Amino acid sequence: MPPNPLDVLRKGLAKLTASVGTRRDALKAKLAKREPISTSDELWLDNEANTVDEERVVEALESASDYEQGISKLDDTGKVVVRKLRELAGDLAKVTENKRKRTHSVLDTGTCHPKFL
Repeated sequence: MPPNPLDVLRKGLAKLTASVGTRRDALKAKLAKREPISTSDELWLDNEANTVDEERVVEALESASDYEQGISKLDDTGKVVVRKLRELAGDLAKVTENKRKRTHSVLDTGTCHPKFL
């Protein structure tokens, strides 16, 4: 039996929250003490460590009468969040580009095929 899609999203959200938790808590503690943090830490807190969008999407889907109907009502950002959470939960294989690598260089005459010399 396939897993409940909401359970998968909750699992992904839990993994995301756990992965950013320690660093986020340490940075927020520094800010609470009015200690400076780096610009890169500020950007990280505002972007990668900010789970508001993910929480909002999970809550919207939990309150929807039907999961598929809830998905159809999401905007593009919400659909990206669903994909991200599914990847984190291990429900989807992470999409990566499959580029071919050259085994030799045309400019390197020592390894180039004689036909091309």
